[in-house]
Amino acid sequence: MTEGAEKHLEKVTLKIRAADASLAGQDVLSAAEHKRLAQMHEGARPTFVTARCMLRTALGDYMGLLPGAVPLCQQGAGRVRIEGFSDNEPPYFSVSHTGAAEAGISAVAVSETTPIGIDIQQLDPTVDWRRVAERRFPPDDWALLRNMSDDIGRMLFFTLWSIREAFVKMEDGKLMPYLRNVHVDLTARPPRLASATPGGRDDAMIYFNFVPEHQLMIALVAAQPVEVDLDRDIRPMERRPDPLLNSPAPLPLNKGQA
Repeated sequence: MTEGAEKHLEKVTLKIRAADASLAGQDVLSAAEHKRLAQMHEGARPTFVTARCMLRTALGDYMGLLPGAVPLCQQGAGRVRIEGFSDNEPPYFSVSHTGAAEAGISAVAVSETTPIGIDIQQLDPTVDWRRVAERRFPPDDWALLRNMSDDIGRMLFFTLWSIREAFVKMEDGKLMPYLRNVHVDLTARPPRLASATPGGRDDAMIYFNFVPEHQLMIALVAAQPVEVDLDRDIRPMERRPDPLLNSPAPLPLNKGQA
């Protein structure tokens, strides 16, 4: 690369959508995903179906496959993987969702060049964020947060939480060690890691954004710098019955019933 030339960054689309309570698109799910769906509480189904449809579509575009043909696999509650692919080869991807059927939101991102992790969190006013921060966050974070107003402190709490959970997704780690041991310097421009993650990473790109009308915090982390294209459409969907494909057909009405 010649002196002064800018390194080309991959554009990674972070797609965010309102969960579809009609469960539209569930026909692209695998048999294992349908089984998982049937075992879920009704309120969790829309975000799951919406996220999996988005992920299958994005990976299908990358791999030249129809969404239903993407060989996703998952063991229990573990990480979603592509069958036959290692964690160290593209495509890299991450999924997050939040909320219930009436207001659920799903997010997906896929990268061709670098491991990524995403997380979305809605600023829940019922969460006792001071208590959680005191118990789970690094002492220096709590020393800062404890003196803030409730509104500002809540915003910073959820910012740090979503960034740390994005690192969990990227490194396939466990949440609690990351909440305690990922130190982020938000005063830097752009934000940066202040020390190594539990996975041993001491450098990463950190992106975050806030959508005030939905009280939604968005975070994306990447092992190498990328350009983030935020593609969001989170207008609420109309609430409709939960139409699982494997639900029994309704009984026919007798004559005279209407």
